[in-house]
Amino acid sequence: MGFLDVIKGLFGGAVNQVQQQVDGATPGSHAQPPAHAHAHAHVEHEDEDDADEQQAFDTARFDPNDEDGFFNAVLHMESEGEGGGTDASRAEIMAKYGIRDRSHWQTVKDSVYSVLARKHGSMDHVMQQETNFRMGQMQRRMQGATAKAAASGELNPVEGITLEAWAAINAAIVQGANLEDLLKGSGIDQARWDRAKGEWEARMARDTTFAIAQIYGNAFQNASKGKYAEFAREANAARAANRELSMQPPVTLEQYYDILFEQAYASKQGKDAAQALKDMGLSVVDWCDLSSFMGYHFYRTAGLKNREYSDLLAKTQAKFEAKYPGVKADVDISF
Repeated sequence: MGFLDVIKGLFGGAVNQVQQQVDGATPGSHAQPPAHAHAHAHVEHEDEDDADEQQAFDTARFDPNDEDGFFNAVLHMESEGEGGGTDASRAEIMAKYGIRDRSHWQTVKDSVYSVLARKHGSMDHVMQQETNFRMGQMQRRMQGATAKAAASGELNPVEGITLEAWAAINAAIVQGANLEDLLKGSGIDQARWDRAKGEWEARMARDTTFAIAQIYGNAFQNASKGKYAEFAREANAARAANRELSMQPPVTLEQYYDILFEQAYASKQGKDAAQALKDMGLSVVDWCDLSSFMGYHFYRTAGLKNREYSDLLAKTQAKFEAKYPGVKADVDISF
């Protein structure tokens, strides 16, 4: 399943259902909830059809202006596991918002999505807002995991070598620097380096929260001197703050897809992916930095541009199938 499918999957069948309602709305109607928005008020109607329609629309106690509150409820009511809901959290949400049962929740969920779609003008905008919310939740969990790792001593220097220093030296090695020269310049002997390297690798391996890996990755890219280093650093900063990027992509989406497919097809033909990058004027470091930026760019825009991205992906797939007949390569856009 690719990234675009994951985005769509966050919202279940509500996407198509609500978008159809928005598309069929009269001009200007998106600024207001439907006329039956107050159906939960106990008013009797003589028209049975009208009563049924009102029962099918109920926002319960949700405030359309508190989108994060609703998105958090969806997260807990619709998912389990890390970051998801529990029996206790679901019971708390149902009591807080006046949700009677699972059937009532489905009605309320679809109703609130409908209001938000009219508020933003399309369900695509709502999808993007919810994706951004979930990214923020993930980042907060990662920050919590980092704090726990620090408190446990797992981020303490090893042999006087910090995690960031280890990452920076490794980044320099990947970019062509000589390890012996780097160690001599840092006042580190080989035996000490080997012990530190072994311990940092062990800590990273046993860290199931990936907090150490994220700190390492950020430090690695902060030390990058590749052509897209500034873009990687901007992506890391934006991701940490759950904000929009302040820089435009350095390549077009079509160019980025081409790089992805060239590597995939090179690998399927038994060629070196690194050489394929080199043939396109890129180093492995350049590609890592570019991917970091473009991956975050996808997350912040895929809800709004999922059709455009899907169409271009299909077009690129067809182009490479024609370029390399008989070669089958599966490129899954999953950041």
